[in-house]
Amino acid sequence: MRADPSGAVELGEAIGREADVERLWTTLVERNVILSGRLGIGKTTLARLAVADAPTGWSGQLVSLGDVRNGPDACAAVVETLVSDDEVRPDQLGGEPPAALRVAIDAALDRCAAGLVLALDDFDRWLAATAKLPAVGYAPFTSTLARACAEQPKLRIVLISNTHLDRTISRLRPEPLIGLMEGAARIELDSLTAESGARLVMALLLGESITARDRAAFARSLAENCDHVPRWIHCAMAYFARRRKPIVDGDLERCLIEAVADLERPPWTLRRELAPALDDYMQPQRGLALSVLDQLALAEDQALTFGELRRALAVELPIDDDAIRRVVA
Repeated sequence: MRADPSGAVELGEAIGREADVERLWTTLVERNVILSGRLGIGKTTLARLAVADAPTGWSGQLVSLGDVRNGPDACAAVVETLVSDDEVRPDQLGGEPPAALRVAIDAALDRCAAGLVLALDDFDRWLAATAKLPAVGYAPFTSTLARACAEQPKLRIVLISNTHLDRTISRLRPEPLIGLMEGAARIELDSLTAESGARLVMALLLGESITARDRAAFARSLAENCDHVPRWIHCAMAYFARRRKPIVDGDLERCLIEAVADLERPPWTLRRELAPALDDYMQPQRGLALSVLDQLALAEDQALTFGELRRALAVELPIDDDAIRRVVA
C-alpha cells in the first residue's frame, strides 16, 4: 500500500472497516442513514466498501456532490451515475432535471430485487454552497428525493456529511429535507481502533519500503499521535515516503511539528480541515471553543484536567461547568 492523503485507496487495501460496513447495511435495510464524521475519518471509503459489498438483491451508487453548486446540477450528477451503464435512453429522462432524476431512480429500482441505495457524498458541502442561493437552488433536488423516498419503499438514501450538517439545516429549514432526515438513522464514524490504526501504519511502512528500528512500536506510536484518523496517518507516512530515509528516534516528533508549523502545508492543510469545526459554531459556543483551544495550546504539559481548564476560563468567561463540557465534547 502506498501513502495517499487524498483517501483514494484501493478497496482491497482498506483496513478496519468491516464491522462498519455490516452496521451500515443492517441499518439501510430498514431506513435511510445520515453518515457523519470528521474530515479524513473514512466516510467515503466506507460508502465505497458498502456499495461494492451490497447484499443480494441490493444495488448501490456513490455520487460525489462536493463540487456541485445547485439543485439542478445535483439532479444531473445522480442521473449521470444511475444511467451510465443502463439502457435508459436520453429521450426517456424528461426535459427538466427533477423529472429526469425521478425517471432514472424508478428505472434503477426496477432492476433491483431488494432495493437501491444512493450515497450522496459531501452532502453538507453541497448544502452549504446552495445556502447562498434562493430556495430554488436546492429545492428541485431535495424535494425530488423526499418524494421518491416516500413513494418508493425500496429506495434508501445515505447523506454523507462532516459534523456540522445540523447547523446548516437549522439555518436553511428546507422542509422536504427535514422530513427525510427525521426518519433517518444516524451513524457517526469513529477513528480506527488502536489495532487497525497500527495495522494501517505497518501496511504503509511495508508498501513504501520504509525501515524503522522497531516497526511495530513505531506503528503504534504514529497511529496514536494521529488519533487513529486514516487521513492523518496517510499524511504522516507520505512525509516519511518523500524522505526516503530510515526512521530514527525523534523523526515522528519532527514530522508532527512541521505539520502544525504551517497550517497551509500540504498534504496536511490543517487550516482547511480544522476551520469548519469552529466557523459553524454560533456564539457563545464559538468564543468558548476558541478559549478552550487557547488554554490547551498554552498548557505546559500539553494537557489539562477539567479543574485546571475551568479555573483558567473563569478569568475571562462567566460560564458554567455544563456549558464547558458540551463544547469540549
